[in-house]
Amino acid sequence: MRRLYKSFKDWLYLPDGNEAELFNLTLFIILALSAIVAIMSFTRTLGLFLALIR
Repeated sequence: MRRLYKSFKDWLYLPDGNEAELFNLTLFIILALSAIVAIMSFTRTLGLFLALIR
């Protein structure tokens, strides 16, 4: 998890430091949760479409 967070910070060029750490963690958590919701919505929609095709 730590490597994923560090890669995330490097990918978005987020600043280092104690002041920015709370912002970075908040942004990381929000984006991780929205990715989970997006994946769940996609699989549910895909399941509905596959059920309609059958």
